[in-house]
Parts: sequence; C-alpha cells; structure tokens
Amino acid sequence: MSAVPSIAASEVEGVHLHLNSLLSKYPALTRDADEACWTMLNQAKMVSFEANSVLFHEAMECKHLMLIVEGTVRVYKNSPEGREVTLYRVEPGQLCVHNLNNLVNGLSYPIMAETESEMQGLVISRQIFQKALDESTTFRNYVLRTLTERLSHMVDLVSGFAFDRLDLRIACWLNHQFEQSCSKPITITHSELAQELGTTREMVSRILKDFEHKRCIQLARGKIHLRCRHTLKLVSEERKAAR
Repeated sequence: MSAVPSIAASEVEGVHLHLNSLLSKYPALTRDADEACWTMLNQAKMVSFEANSVLFHEAMECKHLMLIVEGTVRVYKNSPEGREVTLYRVEPGQLCVHNLNNLVNGLSYPIMAETESEMQGLVISRQIFQKALDESTTFRNYVLRTLTERLSHMVDLVSGFAFDRLDLRIACWLNHQFEQSCSKPITITHSELAQELGTTREMVSRILKDFEHKRCIQLARGKIHLRCRHTLKLVSEERKAAR
C-alpha cells in the first residue's frame, strides 16, 4: 500500500490564511486556534441565503454549526397570540446560542431564525462540531465564552420584560439605535418596533406619540427622527437607576 502524501507546510499555511480571511470577524476563534480547531474549520462549507430566508423554526433539529461571514440573522419568538419578540441578532463574529444549545444538548429549537439581508456563512456538520468540542481546547473555550455572553444578554432581556415599563424600554431602544446611527433617522415602522419588543403596535404608537409630544423625537412614515437626545438619555438613566 502506498503511503498517503503529507501536506506541505506552505499548503497548510495557505489554507489557514484563506480561512482567516473568511473569518476575519472571528479573531477570538482563529487567533490562537489549535490544530484540532483548524481541522474542524477546514471542513466547513460555504452556503448562501437570500434575505428573509427562514433558517430555523420551532421543533427543528439542528444539524450544522453556522459561522456567519456576511449578513445578519434575526432570532425571535412567536407568542400563542401571534405576537413576535426579537431575542437577539447574530452577525459576523457571533454565534447563535440556540444553535449551540441544540448541537450540544440535542434540544429542538423553541425559536425562529430569519435572515434580514443576503447572507453567506460557513457550515460545519454536527459530527465534526462535536469532535472538535472534544479535542480542541481553544474551540471549547470559545463556545463556553459565547454561551456565557449570550446568557448575560438573555438575563437582561428577561429582566426588561419583568421589571421595566414599556416606555423606558422603547426609550432605551431608541437611544441605542440613535447612538449606532450617529443620530440619523431610524427606518422602522410601529409594527416592526412592536415585534422587536414583544408588544402591540397600538402600545408602541401611543408611547411614540407621547415622546413626539415631549419633542424628543419626530415621527414620519416608516421613520423616526431624533429631536432631543438629552431627553432619551435621561429616560435611559431612569431605567438604570430603577435597577
């Protein structure tokens, strides 16, 4: 039997460089990755999805780990009454905690995941994922850090539902969005904001009208303009003080 030819060091380095380019938003995963982690990454396959594609739905069995290269995925939950609440978004450089939970524990998804834009990602089969989890210290630590960070986010989300008034939650959401957009108008409808926060459009519209009356925002069709950032910050600080 002839010997299996070995891979030249330069070829291995080239593979690593290619993956580093694709996974540039995942430095915590690739920077100090051990060989077992690279073995897993080298077996990843590129996939593409159009905007508004449903990636996961309730009771679906997960068979792959997804590493997003480009695009955003919205993870949300439907209520029996038909309302939605956004749990979190997954962007390049992040992992979906429900994806990990299903791969590790074999539990079905109690959530929905949908692309918000065209998306590209690397998928890794469940078998390869579990093998890397057993053999790669760096990958195992990366997964544990991700689970811890997402758990903290979910605790904040649940605390907001349980203890914060809706007007405070909306003010904090607006303040955060205006910070990200450098005070440019936010493109969102009242119905979409209601889906973000797990409430009704009527409640959102009433509170936004109140904020407009206080001259901290100005409402337009499908957009929210900032008028007084100071007022929103004061409301956000009220939320923090209440905690």
